[in-house]
Amino acid sequence: MKNSLISAALLLLVSGAVSAQSANDAGVAVSGGGRSLTGPVIPAGPGLTCAPVGPVISAFTGGTTQSGRIFRDGVASTCAGKAYPGIFNAGTTYNYQTYTYGNTGTTPSCVTINFDPNAGATPCATNAHASAYANSYDPANQGTNFLGDVGSSVTQPFSFTIPAGQQLVLAVTNTSAAAVCTFAFEVVNLPCVIAPPVPAPVNSPLAMILLGLALAGLGGLVVARRS
Repeated sequence: MKNSLISAALLLLVSGAVSAQSANDAGVAVSGGGRSLTGPVIPAGPGLTCAPVGPVISAFTGGTTQSGRIFRDGVASTCAGKAYPGIFNAGTTYNYQTYTYGNTGTTPSCVTINFDPNAGATPCATNAHASAYANSYDPANQGTNFLGDVGSSVTQPFSFTIPAGQQLVLAVTNTSAAAVCTFAFEVVNLPCVIAPPVPAPVNSPLAMILLGLALAGLGGLVVARRS
């Protein structure tokens, strides 16, 4: 009986270790087969920005953390939609990073994320997971605004539909520990056009003189016609 209990305990420990290092949490075999990404392209800054053309190589900074993470069910989302898989290890602290890109399209758009956790100087391998949200990401309520996720921590794409005029927030989280490591992603088919900036008024003395002469000439022309 004692030997059976010891064997069961050892099996549980081994299973837990395998689960922590696996590509997903559901025991679903995945082959990956996605596009391996190289770069880097630096993500754009805050505000309304378009997704970069080509891959982005980034990393966890350790500056943003959350309790728990999305359960990796082994299913990559499609544009037909996917239900939120639920939370996993709610009491564990994980790093996360977010990237926000504008969608200025006038109709819903099917967007694809090519995700590669095996990129960069210190690849995350199975310790990174990507998911997409509409307009905002709340680490305390990870099901809010959920659009889709990659399902497994392997190099593969996932897709989702984002409504017109909304922003895409891509969230990448650790999966087994709050580690600092590198990963890559590429955003495909996200409509985005930023209007050119409105030219600032010219306030130089010469410009003001020319504007005054032009107005005076226009006034004189009006008076002459009335005469």
